[in-house]
Amino acid sequence: MTKRKNQQEKVNTNLDCNNEEIHGKMPIFSCSCGTKILIVPDLPEMRKAIKNHLVNHRKLSGEILNEDYLAQEILSVIIETLNET
Repeated sequence: MTKRKNQQEKVNTNLDCNNEEIHGKMPIFSCSCGTKILIVPDLPEMRKAIKNHLVNHRKLSGEILNEDYLAQEILSVIIETLNET
């Protein structure tokens, strides 16, 4: 595996919120399907995570999620987190 591919897999793991070490440091969006999405400050990676979740959400729950709705929900978590600090 290339170094770039290893880094990408690490980012994907983090965006899927499987890395317990970072849970306390970054905000997390909990979807109705049970998936948790780590909110990262890298907008291209966050957009990729949203798009990936749209596919996974449909597989898990059978329901189609709107990309704009999911982005708004994630922004709500960010705003809530900022207000807490």
